[in-house]
Amino acid sequence: MSNNIHDITEQVKDNSDIVDVISSYISVKPAGSNYKAICPFHSEKSPSFIISPQKQMFKCFGCGEGGDVIKFVMKIENLDFMDALKILASKAGVEIPKGDIDEKAKEKLSKEQRFFEMQVDSARYFFNALINKNNSAYKYLVSRGLDDKTIKYFGLGYAPYNWDDLTKYLLNKGYDIKEIVDGGLALPRKDDRGYRNRFVNRVMFPIFDVRGNVIGFGGRVIDDSMPKYLNSPDTPIFNKRYNLYGLNFARKNIQDDSLIVVEGYMDVISLFQFGIKNVVASLGTSLTKEQGKLIKKYANKVILAYDEDQAGTTATIRGMSVLKEAGLDVRILKLKEAKDPDEYIRNFGVESFKTALKNSISSVQFKIEILKKQYNLSVDEEKIKFTKEASKILKEVKSPIEVEHYINIIAKTTGITVNAIQSEVYGKFYRKKHKENEIKREEIKVEKNAAEIAELQLMKIFLTKKYLRDIILLKLDIEDFLLSESREILKFIIKNDDLDIISIDKMKDLDIDENIINKILNIDIEHINLESDLENMIAIFKRNSLKHKIDALIMKQLELQEKKKNDKNINSSEVDMQLLQIGLDIMNIKKKMNNLI
Repeated sequence: MSNNIHDITEQVKDNSDIVDVISSYISVKPAGSNYKAICPFHSEKSPSFIISPQKQMFKCFGCGEGGDVIKFVMKIENLDFMDALKILASKAGVEIPKGDIDEKAKEKLSKEQRFFEMQVDSARYFFNALINKNNSAYKYLVSRGLDDKTIKYFGLGYAPYNWDDLTKYLLNKGYDIKEIVDGGLALPRKDDRGYRNRFVNRVMFPIFDVRGNVIGFGGRVIDDSMPKYLNSPDTPIFNKRYNLYGLNFARKNIQDDSLIVVEGYMDVISLFQFGIKNVVASLGTSLTKEQGKLIKKYANKVILAYDEDQAGTTATIRGMSVLKEAGLDVRILKLKEAKDPDEYIRNFGVESFKTALKNSISSVQFKIEILKKQYNLSVDEEKIKFTKEASKILKEVKSPIEVEHYINIIAKTTGITVNAIQSEVYGKFYRKKHKENEIKREEIKVEKNAAEIAELQLMKIFLTKKYLRDIILLKLDIEDFLLSESREILKFIIKNDDLDIISIDKMKDLDIDENIINKILNIDIEHINLESDLENMIAIFKRNSLKHKIDALIMKQLELQEKKKNDKNINSSEVDMQLLQIGLDIMNIKKKMNNLI
């Protein structure tokens, strides 16, 4: 058995037929020598998703997604490479070795497996206790608007009003009492006379890891007992700092590269039942750094939707800091006339909730709004204090455009002039900062036109800087140049490499419009530091050239699709293979673009 991950990857791919794997997720139909389907990665009515058994590849000609069987599982399951590989390896009967591990490590792995099995057995026990429906937990869940399908989907359960039924059940299943206690399911009695269940008379919410394994539980009281919510303690397989409730479901339903983070289990489940599925709960009011890093694996944007009370506001402010540190774009959901997302979506409906999501506010705006509530802006002294404190918030904002936006809002709110607030934000560096912003605006304007003028600049360098010609030609091909005149000039330069500077008169025999040559020779390159900027210039130019090639392939793609649609005598299978090849060519060009500086 190989320990080389490349060999294992190839073995998994060899043992995993892409048609079988994809058809286990979506419905596929034969299309000549290929298969086609409605793409699972974007909305469409006519199938543009092609699977090639011969190449063991898939490609959607609607959204551009494509790759091999591992890429498909990564995308459909929203997993990283290793987790997708493990899923396929399990199905394909390929063992992924854990390397040379000692007996202690083997014992640890075996123990963890026992804990996973015990949590599953407990989840089944709680579920079976719930589904007889003649209990307060089931009535509670129904009163909260959950249907049987949702209850089953999330595996909800009931811990009956009994102090040792689960403990006895697990003992009869072969677990010893130490395992049950260490697994967070039982506690020693206070009188030291045996053990009792940790969860009693509670609605039970199984907590899953990202792969869908039950790793712990959250329990909510049905009566007035305290605490209202009780989570499993830390165990060998569970630590709430490193997990998010509902992530195993949400990772497959990411929308707009965003995750919604809520406080409670019921918020997740209720939103999911209403079709809002990219939602997780933080297993407590405080988000941790570890949870922030976990979210970053699956999304780049977060909408915080905590409860509209003081505790929720405090948790939101703390959570914003954690999420920003993890490199996430954070926005805040404002729900008026409802204490939490569950209540809001039930009272006002899905469309209203989606509108609220679209109108979620930035973390800066949220901080300013919270600050504003602390001051009476009809009093001049308090108005000044508010403006000074708001200016402190803006000092932390890196984007000048964003700062200007909020300065204008504060100016309208308080009546204090924009210049005065700018001076407060930037302090003694206000004039310098203002000048820097003007320079940045000019730089943005130049960068916007960089791709358009890169070819002319490079041609000027070719004509006037002999010592750089070989360096550029090592990185670019003649075919990378879009203008036919540029290609003709380049051929001339290559043939006449002995010339130091090539002027118009030396190119008079070329069939090229003299205006084009003048345009090249007149373009300014003196401002360019050829030692430090040339690499970046070449990269911009190369990227622009590759983009034009992609555009040309897409046009060819559309022409073939139109031809296939209108020409009844055309060989569909042959066209599908051509489309697949074009799709693969586009993928390869995109890889080249990603590798550029």
